Amino acid sequence: MSSPKDMKSPPPFRGMMPIMPTAITPSGELDEPSQRKLVQYCLQCGACAVGHFGFASEFHKISDRQRTRLIELIVNEVAGRAPVFIGVAAPANHIAVEYALEAERLGADMIMAAIPYVTVPDSEGVYTYYRELSDAVSLPIIVQDIGLSSSILTAEFLLKMFTEIEHIDYVKAEGTNFLAKTADLLSLSDGRVPVIGGAGGKHLIHMLRAGVTSFMTGTEALDIHAAVVAAYLAGDEDKAADIYFQQLLPYFMFYNDHSNELLKAMLHRRGVMDCPDVIPPRAPGRMTDIEAREFEWILKRIGFDKKWPDIP
Repeated sequence: MSSPKDMKSPPPFRGMMPIMPTAITPSGELDEPSQRKLVQYCLQCGACAVGHFGFASEFHKISDRQRTRLIELIVNEVAGRAPVFIGVAAPANHIAVEYALEAERLGADMIMAAIPYVTVPDSEGVYTYYRELSDAVSLPIIVQDIGLSSSILTAEFLLKMFTEIEHIDYVKAEGTNFLAKTADLLSLSDGRVPVIGGAGGKHLIHMLRAGVTSFMTGTEALDIHAAVVAAYLAGDEDKAADIYFQQLLPYFMFYNDHSNELLKAMLHRRGVMDCPDVIPPRAPGRMTDIEAREFEWILKRIGFDKKWPDIP
């Protein structure tokens, strides 16, 4: 059973922790060769951990049969070269627990858990949810703070769960006001709660300056994100800022508005994924002609219009 723990901090990750999309064929089946290429691409970019079943993975469109196969494939392809974290977000506590147990059984190293997303629990229900997950598995838990949970998962509440629930070891910050909440949480805990940046890389440089050392983003621009983080962690803030403001931010201005469309499209363009399709149904709001034209201009300006060189 979960019980109060000391405030010894787990080791923070340093670098990129990409959440992969789910590769499919034009007919909608899992594209296992492309999924394996995605894993290799992440590792080649120096990922310090590799994850799946986040929002970027379209987790809510994936069947239980497909979940099992994807976990098996990813754990096998990573082959111990980096930790694997698996998202367990679900509509109900018991489903999330089942997902967590399966992830542990199939060899995952961590789980990432957002709160139930249909009926949103109150603070007592949220605490119970994370305690049940911790009681069920022995894996470290990453608390994923999303928009639905932002008002409940205050810095004080996150610190309470980190202190009292055995396997809660990390917080992924991407809900409302995540930059300010991150600063508060790091201050309240004297830096003992490792915070992982999210939101696709939004405020990346500012999160680094606040003390964050690792980030979960999509995979399409992993090499650029990684270059910012590596430069900063090596002590070269000016180089990190130059890459961020000159390459990443102009790209992100378009990507942030059209991530559903561009995540797989960019990986396809770079030769990492064979098919750019999302899992049906497709969300509305595709890029306009002028946005597409200006996006192409940005890609050429930052030298990001070429294939990834190391994928066979």
